[in-house]
Amino acid sequence: MALVSTTEKTDSHIIELSSVYFYAGPAPRAIALKDCGALLNGQPGDVFPALYGYQSKQDGFMAARAYADKNRLHFTVIDFLVELDHKQNPLMMKPEDLANHDFVSFARMSRSMMDDLQDLLRERLVCEGLTPTKTELAKPHLLLQQRPELLSTLTAAPDWEHMKVIAYPAKVAFSEKPLTVGVLPHKHWSAIKEATCRLNPGIRITLEPPGPASTDAAPLAAQASRDRGPRAR
Repeated sequence: MALVSTTEKTDSHIIELSSVYFYAGPAPRAIALKDCGALLNGQPGDVFPALYGYQSKQDGFMAARAYADKNRLHFTVIDFLVELDHKQNPLMMKPEDLANHDFVSFARMSRSMMDDLQDLLRERLVCEGLTPTKTELAKPHLLLQQRPELLSTLTAAPDWEHMKVIAYPAKVAFSEKPLTVGVLPHKHWSAIKEATCRLNPGIRITLEPPGPASTDAAPLAAQASRDRGPRAR
């Protein structure tokens, strides 16, 4: 079946994200969406990462196919919708705009917004006893690629804690090429309104919320070991 992207949602209150699920043997009858979050290298904490944007999804699906073929696995694609409380900002995001939006993309930040982001990360690193250089902070997405757990600095910040989705270029576990992901904080899990299995429409996708970060979002190898996947109840 060709991996042709579904039409992106035009509703400015909706963000469409996609994840992949690897498995061995027959296709599972049901998959819990919370088990499909093993996307990033490292432990990102209490957030759920998924592919965001047309090109990122296409590149991600091709990388997932290559990973599955190499490891003698099957994979499927799960699309899900996140409902925002505010319309997406059609302009470059500025610090004074944050309160009026709950989706932010690193690709559409003003200089002042990027400066505020760098300040947040600097404060976190200083608290850890580190002294980051201007060069290290110049491209925050590179820092997050190395240390995805720093995402918690953003999701816990007073000006950011209401964000439903934060999009940035990330290192993905099954792709050598960085891909744009959207991360959904677990505390906003109820914003997910719909999830469907694109390649296997007969597979039911369940939306029970994640537990502690250490117990959910199993590594890719653990996903694949669930030959039959979660059973339908």
